[in-house]
Amino acid sequence: MDMKRQNAPIRVFGRVALLLALLGISACGQRRLNVVHTVQETLVTVGYSADRSQSIFRANNEAQTYCERRKKDVLFINQDTVYQGRYNEDVTATARTAGRVAGALGSSKAAAATGALSSPTDYKTTFEFNCK
Repeated sequence: MDMKRQNAPIRVFGRVALLLALLGISACGQRRLNVVHTVQETLVTVGYSADRSQSIFRANNEAQTYCERRKKDVLFINQDTVYQGRYNEDVTATARTAGRVAGALGSSKAAAATGALSSPTDYKTTFEFNCK
């Protein structure tokens, strides 16, 4: 058997192991936060979700994590949550509730169908803050 053919699986394995090691190293780092600086010397983050409270939670979590990394506390300046969904807000809220009920009763198809009326960006919460 040719020596190159015999060592081919070893070379492939080595390349795959190197690639996985490089991916593992980059995956171990801190996740990038969605925070920007403003000209007024404040910070802004945005949270999106199909659910109003989840949108607020995501924006709050980004601000908290950002300041914690700097070993500081969050000083909230302003919060604004807007509905920007495709359909009327009451219609999507009712559909989400109906979907949760259908899912709880075992109808995964009905639950999925009602989810089609909402989007992961229906609510947008903007937090303006500083770290103190």
